[in-house]
Amino acid sequence: MTTNGEASVNPSQPWTQDGTALVTPNPPLSGAPRTMPLENRDPGSYTIYQSAYPLGLIVIPAGHGPATSPADLPLCSSSGSSYQMTEDLFHDCPDGFVVWFATR
Repeated sequence: MTTNGEASVNPSQPWTQDGTALVTPNPPLSGAPRTMPLENRDPGSYTIYQSAYPLGLIVIPAGHGPATSPADLPLCSSSGSSYQMTEDLFHDCPDGFVVWFATR
């Protein structure tokens, strides 16, 4: 798994519910905070498209999640129009992770 750093994630609802969260990259990464969709998903391989999630997506493994709010989660950034995640990412990041699209 390759991540670009971590981000502070503060959900608007419990971690085990779909909704939104405020995401702020942690130094040395930079970027303005974003309110992004948060989805609970079963482990698997998914392609996340920027057309569906313009700023990105927070993925929390179904039935799991961080013990605290906010929490620091791994950040996977993409400058392309999609991000391919595999089941390995769910195992490497059991509390969840952030897919962050560079804005155009």
